[in-house]
Amino acid sequence: MKTKKLSVIIASVLVASIIYTKAQDIHFTQIQYFPLTLNPAMAGANYAISGNLIYRNQWKAVASPYNTFGLSADGRIKKSPKGHFFAGGIKFFSDNSGDLSLKTNDVTLNGAYHLQVQKGQYLGVGIYAGIIQKSINFNNARWGSQYDQVNLQYDPNRQSNESFSSTSFIVPDAGLGFTYTYKTQESFRSKNGPLINFNVGISAFHVNMPANTFITKDKTYIRYVAFGNGDIGIGKSNFAVSPLIVFQLQGPTKELLAGLYGKYIFAKEKGQSGGSVAIGSIYRNKDAVTTNIVLEYDSYTIGFSYDINISQLKTISRGKGAMEVFLRYVLPSPYGPGSSKSRI
Repeated sequence: MKTKKLSVIIASVLVASIIYTKAQDIHFTQIQYFPLTLNPAMAGANYAISGNLIYRNQWKAVASPYNTFGLSADGRIKKSPKGHFFAGGIKFFSDNSGDLSLKTNDVTLNGAYHLQVQKGQYLGVGIYAGIIQKSINFNNARWGSQYDQVNLQYDPNRQSNESFSSTSFIVPDAGLGFTYTYKTQESFRSKNGPLINFNVGISAFHVNMPANTFITKDKTYIRYVAFGNGDIGIGKSNFAVSPLIVFQLQGPTKELLAGLYGKYIFAKEKGQSGGSVAIGSIYRNKDAVTTNIVLEYDSYTIGFSYDINISQLKTISRGKGAMEVFLRYVLPSPYGPGSSKSRI
C-alpha cells in the first residue's frame, strides 16, 4: 500500500508540476530586447521601427529541454505637431516544454499612444489583445496506476484510468501598461551633451484572467510588471553603463531581475556608421546568474546570454541553466550617419 501511494505521489507530482509551472508566463533573460513582453506601451517608445527575434533553450541538462521562440515588430504610426504619436505592434511566441510536449502559442496586437510632456520626455499608455493556444500530449505521461505495486516497474501497457476533457484550447487575452521615456539624445554619436536615455514602466498582463489548465478550470493569474532600463554615458568618453531592473508578480510567483552592462561605443566619426560592444551580467533572484554579450552595428543588434543555475536544482543541473540569443533591427539607426535627427 505504501509503495502504491508513493508511486501515485511521484507520478502525480511530475505531471502536475509540468502543467502547473507552465501556468506561469515564460521568461527571458534579455527581456529588454523583447520589449512587448515587458509592457504593451513599449510599442514605438524608442524607435520609429523595431523588429526583434529571440530564442531560448532551457533545462537541457535536467530533462527534455524547454524551447521558446519569439518574434515581434512595432513602429510609430502618426506624429502630431506637438510631438505626440500613436504606435502599433505585433508579438508572437511559441513555447514547447518537457516530455509532455506542452505547447503554448501566443499572438497579440498592441496599440500605444505617447504624449510628449517636454522635449525628450514622453508618457506612454498601451493596450494589447490577442489569443493564447495551448496543447499537451498526455500519451507520454506516467501515472501511478501504470506502476507495478511490487517492484515499482513502469508498465506502459497498463491503462492509466485518467481522462481529460481537452488536450488543446484557445482563450482570449488582454492587458495594458504605462511608460515614461526620457532621452537626452537620439543618437549615440551625438556630442551635444550627456547621454542619459531610459524607460520605466508598469503593466498588467492577462487582465481578463483566461482559463489556463487542462485538468481544472483554473484561471491564469494576472502578471504585474515593473521595470526600468537605459543607457547612461560616462562623461564625454565612449563608455556607457546600461542598468536593468525588472520585478514580476504572478500569483504566488515572484521574479526579480537586476543587471548591469558596460558598453563601449566606437566609430563615432562624422559620416561613418558606428556600433558598440557591451558585456554584462543579470541576477535572477534565487535562480540564476547570467553572462551576457551584446554587439551593435548601425541598425543591427545581436546578443547572447547563458544562465548559470544557482537554485535548488543546481546539484542536478550542474549549474547549467539556459542559453538565449536575440537579433534586433531598428530605424533610425542609433549609430548611423544622420541618426541624431527627429524621432520619426
